[in-house]
Amino acid sequence: MSITPEYGYYGQKEHFQLLGEKGKDEYIVLGKISKNEKFKTFRLIDEYYQLKQLHEKFGDNLFYNPEYWMYHNGKIPEQKRIEEEKKLLLFPEFKITLISNGETGYLKIYKELYSNHIPYYSRWWSFCRLFTESDFDNFEYLDRLLEFRKELMKYTLAFGGDKIYFLDDQSNVLEGVGQGSEWEFSWSEFEKFVTEKTLPLMLNIPLFLTDSNYRNEFLKKKEYPLSFVDEFSDIR
Repeated sequence: MSITPEYGYYGQKEHFQLLGEKGKDEYIVLGKISKNEKFKTFRLIDEYYQLKQLHEKFGDNLFYNPEYWMYHNGKIPEQKRIEEEKKLLLFPEFKITLISNGETGYLKIYKELYSNHIPYYSRWWSFCRLFTESDFDNFEYLDRLLEFRKELMKYTLAFGGDKIYFLDDQSNVLEGVGQGSEWEFSWSEFEKFVTEKTLPLMLNIPLFLTDSNYRNEFLKKKEYPLSFVDEFSDIR
């Protein structure tokens, strides 16, 4: 992917104390691979690295230790909250953050999904209007969209995928999916959920751009899409 990955985690002072180690609230670098000094550096963060360290030392007793629950004022929460915390050990969650002056971007990696916020095009409603309020007899203005999709395709193929979904991160129909609540889904569960919630207002981007019949039928609905799907079939 032509990047320099730096791997690490954010440590917390109280958790270092539980581990019997000296440390403060800080980012800990565990390793870095640099193949080319011109490559941009991306910080690969294991969101639950310290939790896994603590669980390895204390086992499930960790979750009944008041010192662990510093965000609960040292009070052990209800069992339901404890079970939610245990789940964090079962589902991986990593964050890749671009480390560069003047540039921002991040990518979240879950067990079978990833959420890509490195390439940026526009806010959600502006993206919707690009498809519903534009003149598709003139494709010149779509050059920027094509470059955006090519960038997303590069990441998608690099991670072994073949399609990507665009979701509104403030959607009132997806129940938190697109906002981080998709972390437990398998890929098939995710696709089923999004399809059931957003059809018939799921817009297939390659079809919309290449098939005038499909495009006209969608535009007749006179509604914004609830989701988009892109298999990149028109640019491969």
